[in-house]
Amino acid sequence: MLNRVVTAAELTEFLRGRVARMIGLTPDEVDPAAPLASIGVDSVHAMELVAELEEWLGTHVPDHLAWSYPTIALISEQLASAESLA
Repeated sequence: MLNRVVTAAELTEFLRGRVARMIGLTPDEVDPAAPLASIGVDSVHAMELVAELEEWLGTHVPDHLAWSYPTIALISEQLASAESLA
């Protein structure tokens, strides 16, 4: 269960900012519907993203998240439901 209550919109904003920093873009240049791999997010970036999500949310985030849900939009939708991490 999440230690923070977050919406899909908040997650999307957080993820766009983190991904943008990782790949050298601005958050506005990161399309939440684009597959992460297509915008330059590799496996190292994906693991960093999981670690940052865990810290921000205060709970464990599955390592496979970016592969199971390959876009920011899909990750946000999945994590916004509390039962997704239970």
